[in-house]
Amino acid sequence: MTLSSEAGANRSGLTGTYELSAELTTSAADLTGLPMPLRPDTLYDQSRRTLVRRERGPRFPFPVPNGWFVVARADEIEPGRTKTLFYFGKDLVLFRGTDGTPYLFDAYCPHLGAHLGVGGKVVDGSLQCPFHGWRFDGASGACVEVPYDDNPYIPKTAAARSYPVVERNKMIWAWHHLEGKEPFYEVPEVPEIHDPDWLPIVVKDITVATCCQEMAENNVDTPHFLYVHGMQAVPEEEFHIDGHYKRSVGMDGNFVREGFGLGLGVLRVKGYTTFISSTTPIDEENVHVRWIFTSPRSLGEDAAEAAADSFTAGVSQDLPIWENKIFKDPPVLRPSERAVTEQRRWCQQFYSWPEGDRRLR
Repeated sequence: MTLSSEAGANRSGLTGTYELSAELTTSAADLTGLPMPLRPDTLYDQSRRTLVRRERGPRFPFPVPNGWFVVARADEIEPGRTKTLFYFGKDLVLFRGTDGTPYLFDAYCPHLGAHLGVGGKVVDGSLQCPFHGWRFDGASGACVEVPYDDNPYIPKTAAARSYPVVERNKMIWAWHHLEGKEPFYEVPEVPEIHDPDWLPIVVKDITVATCCQEMAENNVDTPHFLYVHGMQAVPEEEFHIDGHYKRSVGMDGNFVREGFGLGLGVLRVKGYTTFISSTTPIDEENVHVRWIFTSPRSLGEDAAEAAADSFTAGVSQDLPIWENKIFKDPPVLRPSERAVTEQRRWCQQFYSWPEGDRRLR
């Protein structure tokens, strides 16, 4: 792997833990001709997916990262409706205003702690608490009405915590920052998702007992492709870093992989598929992963589904490694594994450290 670091401005831009088995029973015939072929006898049997790790204590020396993360598919929530979620180690409530604009709050009312997603009512672009009727503006979280009190003064502390939200690539993305700072990069548009010459998206998702950084590191750890995925040679690629952005380009020109923070990756395999990989932290040791696939219509109506099945078959081989490993810091690396060190340095920009946190920095 070739490494480079570019200075300059930052660039913008299966539900459930054990439900992949039906999607990952890929036959040997289905694997023929894949851009990244897998040896059929290495396919991991989901029925053998087990956790043998029994040591207790924190597995990872860092908190939930900062960045943009998918919190729902766009078609999961209709205007005027709410959806309860748990991400970033927090109970959350997602809702759409009556005009369709999505908003995300911490779940608990600042008044007396009622869950805003359990009986809460959407009023235009605000959410009304089911307990006492306090109403909170979707964009800012500020309390805009206390219906039973004539005193017009409402303190700034009477606010629900709101998160920046964008709807893009048929997903709803939320900005999480431990210190509440504003976004310092954007979610890029992936034009293929909306191109009529490309197929409707196919979405696969799974929860995994690991963290965002471990999953991101998997891509630059090229020797594992030999032993986990049964490939015949280590993929040759160039690895570039520029602020929040990273890019890997296959030396044969067949693929480009881009990363935007720890929650968003885009992989383009020439003439075959484009897919978005989204990794959302549930808490510090578990993630919800979504893959959003599309393929050129010229390949046939089943092409996107076939691409999704092929790549998730590879993921099934990674699962027992991810869920049973620990994070070694410092690791014992070979000189040829410099990309892992470079990747870990890049990841550090996406963390904020809580006051008094004694973990490694």
